[in-house]
Amino acid sequence: MPDRLNISSGYPFEDVYGYARAVRVGEQIFVSGTTARGPDLDRDVYAQAQSVIGLIAEALQKAGAELRHVVRTVVYLTDMADSDAVARAHGEAFGTIRPASTLVKVAGLTPEAARVEIEVTAIIHDRAS
Repeated sequence: MPDRLNISSGYPFEDVYGYARAVRVGEQIFVSGTTARGPDLDRDVYAQAQSVIGLIAEALQKAGAELRHVVRTVVYLTDMADSDAVARAHGEAFGTIRPASTLVKVAGLTPEAARVEIEVTAIIHDRAS
């Protein structure tokens, strides 16, 4: 494996903005802030959060990792009233993993319909499946 592996999701904004969905360096994987896409943006914040976690899982898989390797999450919300719904989705995905986590309220996200954005850091700390 190269010293650095950039993972693309194929999202056109990656080329425009000049970033990768995820970057793996050694055993560390950094997944960019991720929002729901397409029709999932029309769904409630719980469904958006589930969609985001699914997209993150796909990026981790391309980097050779899984959700169980996540050691940190940062969750951005446009409305703190959504925190319970997002916490439920986060807990379903990470409840037994217990990564360090930060919750931040922001003025807005891109795309505008996004209500939650999540970024993660993962470390492949084992090789067992």
